[in-house]
Amino acid sequence: MLDLRLVRYFVAVAQAGNVTRAAERLHLSQPALSAAVKQLEQQLGVALLERSGRGVALTAAGELLLTRGRELLEQAGAVEEEIRGRGGGEPVGRLRLGLSPTARYGVGPALLSACAAAAPAAMLYSSEDTTGALLRDVAAGRLDLAVVFCAPAALPDGVQLEPLRDEPAVVHVPAGHRFAGRAAVTLSDLAGETVLIAGGGESGGFSDRVLAAFAGAGIEPRTAPDPYPDLGVRAVRDGVGIVIYVRSAFPAELPGSAFVALDPPLTLPFALAWRPASRTRALDAVLGAARAAAPLM
Repeated sequence: MLDLRLVRYFVAVAQAGNVTRAAERLHLSQPALSAAVKQLEQQLGVALLERSGRGVALTAAGELLLTRGRELLEQAGAVEEEIRGRGGGEPVGRLRLGLSPTARYGVGPALLSACAAAAPAAMLYSSEDTTGALLRDVAAGRLDLAVVFCAPAALPDGVQLEPLRDEPAVVHVPAGHRFAGRAAVTLSDLAGETVLIAGGGESGGFSDRVLAAFAGAGIEPRTAPDPYPDLGVRAVRDGVGIVIYVRSAFPAELPGSAFVALDPPLTLPFALAWRPASRTRALDAVLGAARAAAPLM
């Protein structure tokens, strides 16, 4: 019989495409999560993942389990919700929360912590995706709410934003870069650098804000699309360019990287996307917790 705990771990790895990222989201060690997935593969007698240095890919069996596993987890959550309701206690609400990868270390954990304290009856099941995809999923009802980063001016119909925080941008450079020891740099200082922007339209709001800041300073920067899906970490280390981003998008320790303040500051916003047409008691509880916690995030 399938162990739902192991299925949940597998689904997290499959969605993240990387065991390390999934382990961080699940608050597990990477070896423990790898062992759990291997245990599931042994129980089923099939390989679910193809592992490589760049991450993991799903086998045909893995693709099937990802689809069926999501269904199993949703059904298990619904059963738990129904049983708790029959017990006469406070109704439990299951909410599907999307997170921008930019919120992985800062805003996302802060929101989940605030909800655990102020809205414990709301059960949040999180997954990661780009801001563009998250907004579409909220609009289509595939997600109940999502933490988005630098949302575009034009939102999908029916989607509303709840501001969470504006964070000052920093310049991410290699540890040996000439700016690495500086307290701050200006946009003019960056005129000779290649500035990495989003590689596609899924994070267009971020790119638009960075380019608008340069335009406001009368500077036309040299830009290049980020070729890797890791918020610029590998591209910066490979010398492809530098990135203007927020510090909280990265772990506290990031060997090989340096972060330098911008002067004058440029702030980049996080917000909670939701649909007023899909309000529930659980969603209202999470929105209330987010509003109360926003000044502290």
